[in-house]
Parts: sequence; C-alpha cells; structure tokens
Amino acid sequence: MKIPVTLFVGEKTFVEKGDKKTKTGYKRHYESRFFSYLSDRVDFEIKSLYPLKGDGYSTIRHLANHFFHPIKFRKEFKENRVRHIMFGEEAFMLNFLSGKNTVVSCLDIIPLVMPKETSGKFKMFLKWAYRGMKKADYILANSEYTKNDIAEHLKIDKEKIFVAYPPVQEKFKIIDFVPQSFYTAHGFQKGKQYLLFVGALDARRKNLETALDAFKKVYFDNHDIHLLLVGYTSLKGNLNGILKKIDKLGLAGRVHVFTNVSDDELVSFYNLAKIFIFPSLYEGFGLPPLEAMACGTPVISSNASSLPEALGDAALFVDPMDSDGFAKAIIELLHDEELYDKMVARGLKQAEQYTWDRYCDDTYKVYAKIWGRGF
Repeated sequence: MKIPVTLFVGEKTFVEKGDKKTKTGYKRHYESRFFSYLSDRVDFEIKSLYPLKGDGYSTIRHLANHFFHPIKFRKEFKENRVRHIMFGEEAFMLNFLSGKNTVVSCLDIIPLVMPKETSGKFKMFLKWAYRGMKKADYILANSEYTKNDIAEHLKIDKEKIFVAYPPVQEKFKIIDFVPQSFYTAHGFQKGKQYLLFVGALDARRKNLETALDAFKKVYFDNHDIHLLLVGYTSLKGNLNGILKKIDKLGLAGRVHVFTNVSDDELVSFYNLAKIFIFPSLYEGFGLPPLEAMACGTPVISSNASSLPEALGDAALFVDPMDSDGFAKAIIELLHDEELYDKMVARGLKQAEQYTWDRYCDDTYKVYAKIWGRGF
C-alpha cells in the first residue's frame, strides 16, 4: 500500500513543471523528480499555498495568506494522511492546527543565526513560524549542521530531526563544449579565464565583498581573468551595493553580473568557468559548489557552516573573511596543473554522492515512520 501524503507547497505549477529561470539552493529540492522517484511508494496530494494573488510583492498580502492557511486547510489536517510542509516558514499554520503526523522541511534558520539578514517586519512572523514548527512530529533538515542549529536554537530534541541531503540534478555535468552562441550572447572570448560565483547577489551572508577583494588581487597577477556573478536578488533587493563595490575597486569591465539565467545557460556557465569561488558566511547546505563540481569545475569555498560537511575533501577551504587566502588559492589552482586535475576528480566524485534516490529514500523513511505508528 502506498503511503498517503499531503504536500503543502508554494505553487503547484512550480513543483510539477519547474521554473524556467535559475533556481538555486532550496528551490532545486522539489521538482518533478521528487514525485517520480516516490510515485511507486507514495500517493501524493498537492496543496498549493498563497491563495491571495497579486502583482509584485506585498507584505500585507504575504502575511494575510499565512493567516488564511489554517482556515483553508483545516480539513486536510483531520484526514488520515501524512502531512509534509515543504518549507519552515509555512509551519506558521501549525500555531492553529495540529502538528500530529506532520513533518516540516527546514533548510536553514538563517533569521535566528544571522538576524541582520532578515528585515524587521518579518522577524516576529518568523518567530511564530518557528514556534509552529516545534509542534511538528518531525523535522527534515538538509545537513547535520542545520540539524544541530535547529536543535540548539529552537530547543528541539535531535531525535525528532532527520537529515535528507538534497540532490545534485543530472543536468549539471561536463558537456562536450560550450556553444559558440553562448560566448557570443554574453560577450565572452575563448582563451580568457573566468572565475564564477552563483547565488543570491544581494545577500550579505554570501559575502561577495571577499570575492571582489580577492579577485582584485588576482587580477594584478593575471590580466586575462574575469569574474562572473550569476544569480538573483531577493524579493525587494537590488544590485546597487555590489555594483558600487565593483566601481569602487576599479573592476568595471572585469566583473560581469548576470540575472534571469536559465538552467541550460547555468550549465554552460559552470562548464565555462575555470574555478568556482564561494565565500559564503552561512549555508544550510550549499548546492551551487556541488553543481560546479558536477560540471568538472574545481571549487574554492569558505570553511563556514555546513560547507565542509557538504563538500568533504573536494574543495580548497579558506576562512570567509580572508580575501588574501582566496586570492592565493585561486592563483595556486591556476598555476598548479596537478592540483587542478586532482580537485576536478575529487569534485566529480563528491557530487555523485548527492542523488535523487538517496534524498527520496531518506524522505520516505520519515513518511514511513509516521505512517507505521498508525493514526
């Protein structure tokens, strides 16, 4: 018998069909593969959140949606089904509904660990969301590091927290060649060397200032090198800060910023890059460096938070605030062919560990734990 599971997600079309634009981090967790891998063991019913629609982002509409959830879904919380709330923020509804037979996926607790990363108006809301999450029977974390953070900051028994490492999608792989059309469209030149960062471009925790400071030092050693910043901005964020920093360092024309990048383009970016750099201060897991590894690009990462756990011995690690250390590691990889090849091989092996099979099996074990004890 299949386990009946009601999945509470942001948008039904998002998880079933995916999004045409770049999805990094947690957004890669729940796509069609999640459903196809579990289809023989789980009977999914998808419930889309955010009933109130509108143009652009509205704080009032966002909060109103969350107060609507307990009313809209009260029937679902009385049914004999496992309930999986896909993102920790949505656990807000558990303040008004039973958390019995419910699992919540918590991908990080950045607002508690790094409160400056969250705007003031959301701090009280998130406090209630975390309070609701504590009522769930189980929590699914995406790393041991996040599991420990949840246990420490939310005072939740570790016996209730399970880890399911997110998968690296199969589309991220070494390709035979980067299409000439890609070079032409973005103004790239063959023979030039490109460093790459992928992620939220306006998030302070991504620590792009260290990347820029390191790149300036590397540029003095190698005038044929460029830095590519690929990603997105937050709901109300913008690129003004990072663009001002680029101008201040005199790196205009050497640092290139790209947003609204498709997944197919992202694969080309990873394959084009000579080295991937990731100076992040905090990650719940850290998918972009693993995607780079899967594309055969060696990684220089900060040694902060979950990154050593996720990347193992397959990256060169540097203190996130040490721009000199990042610059030194970049120059070393560019000049030491033997080390470069070794890090490529290690990266490919490391990325292979994070599969849909593994992720779905670990998720299924929590469903089975809830279902097996009866309703």
